[in-house]
Amino acid sequence: MCGIAGVVSLNNTKQNIVSINSMIDIIKHRGPDGEGVWSNEESTIIFGHRRLSIIDLSNKAAQPMIIGKYVITYNGEVYNFRELKNQLKEYGITFYSESDTEVILNAYIHWGEKCVDHFNGMWSFVIYDPILNKIFCSRDRFGIKPFYYTILDKQFYFASEIKAFTVLNNWESKLNKNRAYDFLYNGFIDHTNETLFEKVNVLRGGFNLVIDIQTNDITTYKYYTLNPNSNIHSNYNKKELIKQYREIFDSSVNLALRSDVKVGSALSGGVDSSCLVGSINNQFNKSNNIDNQECVAACFEDKSIDESMFVDSVAEKLNLKVYKVFPDFEFFKESFERLIWHQEEPFPTMSIFAQYCVFDEASKNNLTVMLDGQGADEVLAGYDSFYKPYFISIFKKNPLLGLKSLLNYFKIHSRYPVANILKKLSIKKSKISTFIKKDFFDLKNRYKRTSDSTLFQTTLNHLQEYGLHSLLRYEDKNSMAFSIESRVPFLDYRLVEFGFNLPENLKINNGVRKYILRESCKDLLPKDIYHRYDKYGFLTPQEVWTKSNESFFKKEVECAVRDYPNIFSKSILENYDYLIEKNDKDYLYFIWRVICFNKWMKVYKVSI
Repeated sequence: MCGIAGVVSLNNTKQNIVSINSMIDIIKHRGPDGEGVWSNEESTIIFGHRRLSIIDLSNKAAQPMIIGKYVITYNGEVYNFRELKNQLKEYGITFYSESDTEVILNAYIHWGEKCVDHFNGMWSFVIYDPILNKIFCSRDRFGIKPFYYTILDKQFYFASEIKAFTVLNNWESKLNKNRAYDFLYNGFIDHTNETLFEKVNVLRGGFNLVIDIQTNDITTYKYYTLNPNSNIHSNYNKKELIKQYREIFDSSVNLALRSDVKVGSALSGGVDSSCLVGSINNQFNKSNNIDNQECVAACFEDKSIDESMFVDSVAEKLNLKVYKVFPDFEFFKESFERLIWHQEEPFPTMSIFAQYCVFDEASKNNLTVMLDGQGADEVLAGYDSFYKPYFISIFKKNPLLGLKSLLNYFKIHSRYPVANILKKLSIKKSKISTFIKKDFFDLKNRYKRTSDSTLFQTTLNHLQEYGLHSLLRYEDKNSMAFSIESRVPFLDYRLVEFGFNLPENLKINNGVRKYILRESCKDLLPKDIYHRYDKYGFLTPQEVWTKSNESFFKKEVECAVRDYPNIFSKSILENYDYLIEKNDKDYLYFIWRVICFNKWMKVYKVSI
């Protein structure tokens, strides 16, 4: 896991290596173990790299890496590099290191742009191809590893983090108004190829970008998409599919454990992370690894959101070593600006802070690689938003079965008031539109979310349009803030493709979410987690903190309204006390977005 940066001149102008050194210096946290810069003879193409040593810790794996006349700078891990290496050796290719970087570059030399179809893992890389006179850039299928780019004065700059652009002499931080509105009004972010910085774009997951050095033309194209095929399991055997899912899941975990440094796991006490650490434990046992698996868990004094009892249950069953961290408001205030500096764009809830604390604790315990459970919810209908299309579908097919499933849903969610359940199943119009000055934005260009009409479409939306991209950004930035590589085995493309086309009743069964995951990993789970049907996510006591630290939050809102009167209405403050007392969650989360947006504008000196 590393940090990359570089420049490709689009007008054949000689570039300054000092600028690229500055770009990789500011992202040193992504790679504290080494650095390198390569330039072509004309200095019109320069690649930079910061290294975090994970696979092959020797200097043979240093980057930018050169094979013949080809050059690569790369961030990520291609887990099946050993299998690909053996395959490429059959074509007569010789290898000089044990790194996956060398495998990637040789795969490109052999297969060209189709090389990405052979990779299983996470990546963001740039390759200089002198034979075809082009630059080839690629990002993994689901966007696990970041890739940002901007064009300044006819120079194409790329980097793992936006802050790398801020050191350039011709850089100016300007607000992208349309995306700012999406964030403030709906909390949408990472949902297009634009960022909140004007002229800074993202190469989306599953996309490649090619620069023709001769013509300076830039093209992007989608090389990967999920294709719904409801007939793939039309004559399915339930037990067989459950067995197959477990086999692919264990294989995914096994690949993600490949490392030459210490590996740990994030454990929340939910179904996903519990299945993950259970599978890891099995891998340890098979390899006769006598060390206890090490995990980090975020816990809270507020028992309404604390999951430590579930963490303890898993730890006891699997004999885990668990480091517990207790995020608190004082540490949040200390970390706020630093957290925003690392995240680079505002974030819609304070849950990102809890994750930040987990990686902080992992770093203190020398866990250089951390496995996490991102992706299971998106594929296997783990969110409340999946219930509505599911119930519509099942009632159309079989009203009696639909009624039975709905009644069981109410039963397993009995700890929630019926009104809250109905609210989750409906779409509520936001009350916050009056708090934003609409004439500041071009509302014709605001984001219009694709309808969650079916379970397939809802899954596609979460995986490829919105939702997952944000979660992966939070995870990447939080982990790399502490020089930690985070891996997400649930996003092994084999597991995603298998799970995506499963019959609906293997995703939600009788009101129970992620049914196939529970059943396939039943032997790994304590009974209280197997029968656990609520979903906490990475929470913080946001509502409690907002009320118990009213002076802090209100002051921050006052600053935002004062500093940006053309964006925020004074009615935010006029309604502040009433809506806090009323405990309006829409408003509470809007308050946070206002505060985070304001702080981000200050940290990155964003002009409007």
